[in-house]
Amino acid sequence: MTSTFTQQEKLVSINPSTKQVLAEFPMMSKLEIEESISRASAAQKSWSKVPAPVRGELLLKIAQLMEERAEEWGRLVTTEVGKCLRDGVAEIHRSVSFLRFFAGEGYRMTGETIPSRQSGVFAYTKQQPLGTVGVITPWNVPLAIPIWKIAPALVAGNSIVWKPAPQSLLISQKLMSLLQEAGLPKNVVTMLIADGPLVSEVFAAHEQIKAVTFTGSTKTGQTIHQVLASRGIRFQAEMGGKNPFIIMPDADIEQACQDIVSGGLLDAGQRCTATSRIFVHDSIYDTFRDHMVATLNKITLGLPTDETAMIGPVVDQRQYDTIRSYIEIAKSEGASLIYGDNEPEEEWAQSGFFIKPKLFEHVTQQMTIASEEIFGPILALIQFSDFEECLKQSNATQYGLSSTIYTKDIAAAMKYAEEIESGLVHINMPSTYSEPHMPFGGIKATGIGGFREQGSHAIKFFTEWKTVYVRT
Repeated sequence: MTSTFTQQEKLVSINPSTKQVLAEFPMMSKLEIEESISRASAAQKSWSKVPAPVRGELLLKIAQLMEERAEEWGRLVTTEVGKCLRDGVAEIHRSVSFLRFFAGEGYRMTGETIPSRQSGVFAYTKQQPLGTVGVITPWNVPLAIPIWKIAPALVAGNSIVWKPAPQSLLISQKLMSLLQEAGLPKNVVTMLIADGPLVSEVFAAHEQIKAVTFTGSTKTGQTIHQVLASRGIRFQAEMGGKNPFIIMPDADIEQACQDIVSGGLLDAGQRCTATSRIFVHDSIYDTFRDHMVATLNKITLGLPTDETAMIGPVVDQRQYDTIRSYIEIAKSEGASLIYGDNEPEEEWAQSGFFIKPKLFEHVTQQMTIASEEIFGPILALIQFSDFEECLKQSNATQYGLSSTIYTKDIAAAMKYAEEIESGLVHINMPSTYSEPHMPFGGIKATGIGGFREQGSHAIKFFTEWKTVYVRT
């Protein structure tokens, strides 16, 4: 979907493939947001008394209903945010996996019994929900990210006030309807259709909001953090990335090129974990560059509903204009565009926000294209001769989300895993790879709060620990 803008207190969503209006949504007022929080807080009191395993069983029911509608929902994701159809359907199945994993966490809401140093004292700990939490999610992963935040919050016994991105409101409404159909009590999850800064302001001021979890741009996350800081509530943010991909002399070049495409260009490069900077050793640079161009020549840019298309449009006009500006900046700073100079001229391409993937060489670490997150189908080649220096350059960024090295040298791989400054490390794998039961998150300017998402770690953000002493 979706270019969006405010017009007469409405959000207007646009199909990024055709620029056609899909829906209009009335925006909520400050009072309506506050009332939603109050209702969620009231609902949480009874929800928290439902046994955690039973809360988990409800997640299993949601997963089953969602899986039955994977094709339908996948097509909606394709229409709404421009993912290619297979990727839209894959996101639904990924969301189902998160639901099933977190359903099991209902049986693992454990504490500890710890020996007391005092005779006749029984000491133990237990986890308790925070209360009502705010959830703010982006458009690029419009279902899986909300699910991997909402599911652990629910199984931990919290209620949720959720603000999805305006570009993904149709799939968000589908999720809300499904929660109701599955039997989730009313107001345990409520959805806000509202202006982002207003929501942040209300979250910061409302005493019943006990924590906020956010995924989005670094600038927005830092702004929200500052707003929330006045009340000192718990805040979790997963934000931008400028993810390196190192090609060592012994790398499997063919596989590396394929993983750069899947990790850097699918979803039109609109992933925080997307490959961005490709460091290539001098000894294989020419061979790798030629192979990368040949691989790009096999990629199909097209309508996301076309089964042959590998890359669809970017999400909206603003994103399109931003990416185009970065392309021009790269050229002006001396980078050489060696693939993607000619944009498609077909009628379908003119009707949407399509950008052909770009590959630049003669890129230095000082260039804008090597330092700022573009969030588009743009790849930059950087040559290196010394591995130590390459590691320094890889780490010379404010971000620290994901990284990849391609090598058969186990010593180099282990050194890389130890010294690379990123929360996710991949060896001979795409930078976007992750699994539901493993922790996910970044360091440096990518992450705020110190809590990880996904895996059993996710529950920690949504619970408080209570220590109990009993004299027997």
